[in-house]
Amino acid sequence: MKLFKWTTGLKPKFPGIIEKFFGRKITDGVAQGEEVSTIPSVNISVVNKAFDVNIALPGLDKKDVKIEVLNNCLIISSEKQYEKEDMKKNWIRREYGYASFQRMFELPEGADPDKVKAEMKNGVLSVSIPKKKGYQSIVKQIAVN
Repeated sequence: MKLFKWTTGLKPKFPGIIEKFFGRKITDGVAQGEEVSTIPSVNISVVNKAFDVNIALPGLDKKDVKIEVLNNCLIISSEKQYEKEDMKKNWIRREYGYASFQRMFELPEGADPDKVKAEMKNGVLSVSIPKKKGYQSIVKQIAVN
């Protein structure tokens, strides 16, 4: 049940009082406890022997992340649920939350899907997809007229 849904420009001039009453920050986006779907930032680079994918996943632990290769696609996803309960003398407040994302990348022709490695450190997931042995990428120079 939503009591309020703040829209841009309709924030009260006294947010501290309302935030204190409801026990959470007022945001322009989704209120705490509602379903959230975000798309994390990704950097992809090609190095001599591998394709590297780095994804910013602040607040997630490596146990929350699922990585798989399916039909020559790298799929990185996460689902996280939380439940918070505060009990005082004569009242109970329960909040539930859910967040998820999924990113899918088609692997390039020279990628070796059987040797994918992943590491999570400081909120950044690093996935390395080695190139197949003996694979040479074809580079064709195009003249600009």
